[in-house]
Amino acid sequence: MTNKLWALGSTLSRGNMTNHRCTSQLASLVVLVVAVALLSIPSSATGNIVKSDLTGTWQIALAGNTGCGLVAMQATATINSAGKGTASIITHGQCGDSSLSGQSFNINTLAANGSGTAGLTCGIACGWNFNIQVSPDRSKFSLVDIYPANPRNYLSGVAVLSSPAGDVVTPDLTGDWEVSLYGVTGCGISDLAVTFTLDSSGLATNAATTGHSGCGDGISSGNSFQILSLNSDGSGTAGLTCGSSCGWTFNIQVSPDRSTIALVDVATFNPGNYLAGEAIRTSSAGHISKTNLAGPWQVALIDSTGCNLGSLLVSFTLNATGVSNAVTETGHTLGCGDGTTTGNTFTIQTLNADGSGTANLTCGPACGWNFNIQVSPDRSTFSLVDVSSANPGNYIAGKAVHR
Repeated sequence: MTNKLWALGSTLSRGNMTNHRCTSQLASLVVLVVAVALLSIPSSATGNIVKSDLTGTWQIALAGNTGCGLVAMQATATINSAGKGTASIITHGQCGDSSLSGQSFNINTLAANGSGTAGLTCGIACGWNFNIQVSPDRSKFSLVDIYPANPRNYLSGVAVLSSPAGDVVTPDLTGDWEVSLYGVTGCGISDLAVTFTLDSSGLATNAATTGHSGCGDGISSGNSFQILSLNSDGSGTAGLTCGSSCGWTFNIQVSPDRSTIALVDVATFNPGNYLAGEAIRTSSAGHISKTNLAGPWQVALIDSTGCNLGSLLVSFTLNATGVSNAVTETGHTLGCGDGTTTGNTFTIQTLNADGSGTANLTCGPACGWNFNIQVSPDRSTFSLVDVSSANPGNYIAGKAVHR
């Protein structure tokens, strides 16, 4: 489908922050059991995270900029117990579309709290270096490239483990979801926040999209989100409409716990549309509170701000009221270069019992972003997307993972 966003109608400047080329009834019961199981998982780390915990096949959804301009990319990586892996990459971007096999994806370093580094190659003398944060359940990790030696390469995204049990079915996804997306549409660089309720067939006809883009800001309702195909390992495809003759087709990966879906549009029939992000299931138990989020977090963000294109790694420790006044941000940007700032703030402003809410991140005097967030049912991750009309010209989205 050709993407033309609705004609909707945000610039705090980036703070003083100063990469390479890459050319059921039964089903309902299952859902309930999964949901209950999720509630029993703490939001703190569940022990010493090691490389062998990441053994398996992963789908990685990335968005940002490379030496070939703005892109959305899907990398499929199979990692062994030593953290070494082989990968294939599908790229959809300004330089066109391509597929590349025989690449490497390696976990280079990994601390006990799940933070570390990883590298993905994309050919001879081509690759990216990521900071990663593994979730406590070891089924997801965030990625962001802030490597100073890779100028003009700004990538961020999420990796989701293919289900080792091979028992994922569409009715498992029944319920309410919130999606955060970043990338390029017919309206230029865009942020999108999408909410919908999937039925047991994988269809939602009530999707509401809040768009923040070069076409302005606004809400488009009555759209559809549909699981088009779903393999037993959780991989598949999905479609999202955004009005008449408007929409995207995503490659997806459902997490083993059915709480997260990675999405990336690498459809060759959608030239000029490069979107990636994640969907997080809203908590049906309705027990999420700010105190659940207390502890250390790492956030991976991709953005276009007053510093032009960039990627951002953010770390902080939230108190029981959802506030941190000691936020460290490492930025890698086109306009302001590379650098680290400290003493910033992150605040959970509102938080509903289903895990949806809002948050604010500062980046210096008169600098900051306002996010829509969605906390996962197990409280170990949350998505962020800035669709605030108060921030013209700022497009930023990403993922937070509990250390």
